[in-house]
Amino acid sequence: MKTIVILLAVIAGCYGLIDRCPGSDLKKVFGDCLKEYGGDKTLITDWAAHKDAVDVKSKCFRTCTMRNCGWFDENGKLTEEVPLRAAYVLYGGDENQVPKILEAGKKCLNSMKYDEKDICNSGENWSRCILGSCKDCGLNLAAALQN
Repeated sequence: MKTIVILLAVIAGCYGLIDRCPGSDLKKVFGDCLKEYGGDKTLITDWAAHKDAVDVKSKCFRTCTMRNCGWFDENGKLTEEVPLRAAYVLYGGDENQVPKILEAGKKCLNSMKYDEKDICNSGENWSRCILGSCKDCGLNLAAALQN
């Protein structure tokens, strides 16, 4: 499994992910998106607890985070690197979970339903898919915030 983590780190480095949204960068993005959508830290804790978005503000906060972390391209579509980015941010330090997250992420990317009128719905569709498809993956957004 250490090979998977090393491979993940190398690939992540190639895509420039290591400096894009884990740890303190993710905290900054959260802060920026909270300001943009007028929310409070409940939006973060609810997402980390895998709760559904309850309103437009929470959907848009989540999408803002993904957008600012480079998960969406300029056309509002998820990038091909999203499964890797999700694995890097959400694996919670347990390298055994990486293959499961990558597999679930690829399935979600391939089945993604985009809302052409509202990117916030697209972001929430991705979030619901990865959280629903990877219930046994140990997804851990809170661990990414502790770095």
